[in-house]
Amino acid sequence: MLALVDNLKKVNHILVIDAPNFRQTVSLEDSIYSIGRNTGNSIVIFSQKLSRKHATIVRKKESIDNNDSFLIIDGDLEGNKSKNGIFINGRKCSKHELKHGDLINLSDDIKMSYYIINKASDNSHGDRIGNRQVNLEKSTAYNFSREQFKQTQIIDTTNTEEADRNELTKLASLVELSPNPIIEINWQGDITYVNSAANLKFPQLDCIKLEHPILKDLLEKNEHRNGNLLIREVKVKEEIFEQHVHYLSESQLIRSYIFDITERKRAEEILQYQAFHDALTDLPNRALFQEQLSLAIANAHRHQNQMATIFLDLDNFKKINDTLGHSTGDRILQLFAQRLNTCLRVGDTLARWGGDEFTILLPHIKSVEEIAKLSQILLEEIKQPFEVGEHQLYVKCSLGIAVYPQDGEDPEALLKNADAAVYRAKEQGRDRYQFYSSTMTSQVSEWLKLEHQLHQAIAKEQLFLCYQPQLDLATGQILGMEALIRWQHPELGLIPPTKFIPLAEDNGLIVPIGQWVLKTACAQNKALQKSGLPPLKVSVNLSARQFQYANLVEMVAQTLEETELDPQWLELEITETTIMQNVNFARWALERLQQLGIRISMDDFGTGYSSLGYLKQFPFHTLKIDQSFVRDLTDDSRDTAIVSAVIALGRGLNLKVIAEGVETQQQVDLLRTLKCEAIQGYWLSKPLKAEDLVSFLACRETIAV
Repeated sequence: MLALVDNLKKVNHILVIDAPNFRQTVSLEDSIYSIGRNTGNSIVIFSQKLSRKHATIVRKKESIDNNDSFLIIDGDLEGNKSKNGIFINGRKCSKHELKHGDLINLSDDIKMSYYIINKASDNSHGDRIGNRQVNLEKSTAYNFSREQFKQTQIIDTTNTEEADRNELTKLASLVELSPNPIIEINWQGDITYVNSAANLKFPQLDCIKLEHPILKDLLEKNEHRNGNLLIREVKVKEEIFEQHVHYLSESQLIRSYIFDITERKRAEEILQYQAFHDALTDLPNRALFQEQLSLAIANAHRHQNQMATIFLDLDNFKKINDTLGHSTGDRILQLFAQRLNTCLRVGDTLARWGGDEFTILLPHIKSVEEIAKLSQILLEEIKQPFEVGEHQLYVKCSLGIAVYPQDGEDPEALLKNADAAVYRAKEQGRDRYQFYSSTMTSQVSEWLKLEHQLHQAIAKEQLFLCYQPQLDLATGQILGMEALIRWQHPELGLIPPTKFIPLAEDNGLIVPIGQWVLKTACAQNKALQKSGLPPLKVSVNLSARQFQYANLVEMVAQTLEETELDPQWLELEITETTIMQNVNFARWALERLQQLGIRISMDDFGTGYSSLGYLKQFPFHTLKIDQSFVRDLTDDSRDTAIVSAVIALGRGLNLKVIAEGVETQQQVDLLRTLKCEAIQGYWLSKPLKAEDLVSFLACRETIAV
């Protein structure tokens, strides 16, 4: 028998449990409720689909007027998780603060709904059933046997008519008060129940019935009639909904819980667009252009057609930025992009490659004369002055053209050769276009020869890594090491990174080289740990071109999995200039990398824009002071003031600060005085081969500084 409660508190917290064979309503008044199939739980649900202790509900804070809240936790309070987890509004959660209308799935056919009801709400629903005011029974414990549990009736309907029984059952579920639409149909397709939210959201439901998008095809999903849960997205006019459909085989009903996800989907679309478009010009960015270039090459190969790539580089654009400021330079880039677009044909693609570089994809061409004609049109259009504020500016550009298949049969080759052609156009006086040719200047030929040798260097294992240790100034302990690539050529000897890294950046080889560096560094670090040495983080530099690749995060995750290195022992270094090439993509990529458990470091801080805004926007853990500031560090130098400011900034943002290029004891003493946390440089050690690093670490647990 339900107890009549005359003294309702301000708020009732109600939990409605729906399972295939019963419905249970609980008024949450105690501090802790355990839920599961074990009979020792506060709320017992006999189902093999649930864990013995599946979930726990905890009052968040005590309050005299009961205006508090509840948390639901996966598993018990000792940290033991359930086998299948809990899903709140369709998303798996380990902990969640319950809100009015939340739908909690414990399994595919066992769900709970949570409601917050005030006194007025209870009274109004009591009036709906013949002025017989009823309230939800307080449930403090449910230690029933299996047979008792099956026979228990939550609502006493002994003295009510059948109509009142149905109404009271609906009251117990409180679905009328749900802010989300709930719709129920039987297996014959008749609508058996629609709550108020559904009536408001879908006013045409009664008219078009099963033709309504929300109900369409539900009867045909026969594979779900054995009790499975169906989750699908449905578009109704301009709105998008996530529909959770429960097929209740015993009662032959199909019950839908519907959530409006329109804003979420729009936000996802915006983020997706921003990740592959340039924020300044709204053009496709490098990653999207490369995708489209790959597709165009595949299509040209299939149909035996020609296609071309054009590289455009603004001539002396740096002077505009230096003299008139970056805002004027940005406006020039926007107008430049708009003009180029007006000259292109339908199907052609213009993209911003980065900085003052643009690329054009011509997927369908009949002859090289057609490309030459279009290139001349572009040059003539760009010669017209640009009006920016009070300034009338003249801008020129150089174009480099590479044609498929004669100039390359893959994206990297075409882009590399188009870039080489730009180099030749600039050599010949700028403001012109140049087709790629194998008979370019000796400088370009040397560049290409070195590029070919770099290809061989990867295949012939001429590349190797050195590691430069990093020292904690406070403890004297080695806290990490930076991986540095080297090229030992059999004839040319040791080729410095300053010579071959820019080449690899230009021709795209930096991507496979970067992958090799990452995998080798992770594997060798794991080997150091297995040898018994204390675990250390290894820092790996990400180049600008490597960072822009859309599959960067997946590549890093796969490398960690293959090498079995824990993500906490990997740190990725990125420069501010690299971030500036595509801020939105950088934010998206760095956040995903951080979610893997990887540390992120801003390298060469002070040499780029040195924007405090970027330090706040991105998930950095470490700030590295460029060696150019450390090199001339003295007691009264300007560099000392800069370094001191950077250290204070890092400390204020809770970032670890590492000074690079430390070579003298004086620099060490000054950095310690300035409270710099860590150093790296020749004072501690030159870059060491892996085998030498082992000896170094084994002999030096701590270092006196």
